[in-house]
Amino acid sequence: MTTPAPGPPLPSSSRFQALSKLAWPAAFVATAAMTFAYLRDSRPPPTSEIRIEHPSPTVVKDLRSLSRLETAAVHLEKVVEVKDHQTRLHGLVEADDALLFVASGEVVLGVDLGKLREEDARFDEATKTAYVHLPAPEVLSTRFDEPHSYVHARNTDLLAKRNEALEAIARRDAAAAFASAASDPKHVERAKEQAEKTVRALARGWGAREVVVTWEAPVLIDSRR
Repeated sequence: MTTPAPGPPLPSSSRFQALSKLAWPAAFVATAAMTFAYLRDSRPPPTSEIRIEHPSPTVVKDLRSLSRLETAAVHLEKVVEVKDHQTRLHGLVEADDALLFVASGEVVLGVDLGKLREEDARFDEATKTAYVHLPAPEVLSTRFDEPHSYVHARNTDLLAKRNEALEAIARRDAAAAFASAASDPKHVERAKEQAEKTVRALARGWGAREVVVTWEAPVLIDSRR
């Protein structure tokens, strides 16, 4: 097989024309890229402004996060006597199982801030005044002082059956008596005073110059129930 002989070389003018055909598109692409880069860099950076169009008070949410605000603790003692009177043989035989329980404990009064409604707290931006309407103080917890609460005496007659529930009954009665005693107006007033001090301090920390605190009327409980 014979290899074809190479053709004669192109003249210089022809090579220049061929290179020119390739140079113009490349130059156009380079120029366009530089122009685009310049325009992109010369544009002013975008600006952003964040505004709160309708500010709403956060007092209620902040107060609710505190949940139960304990403001007063009352230490109480009570002696409870419980007797289980039993009859046998159609009433012919009577016998008693009796217990004397000494109860010592503490009742905590305060405000359940979880009961706050949206309308119970508002803030006047013009006067920097916070208005807070609090629920009435209530008994938040009752705790027995176990080392000082004990069965002082237990008497079970010969024909009586020992009732193991008497101590539990005495404890329930003592807890109810504690809650009732803690509802004394002087204890409630002390709880309100401390709650107002705490709420005023919190509101001033949020930026209020004046704080107006009002109270929900307490729920009346029939003592005969």
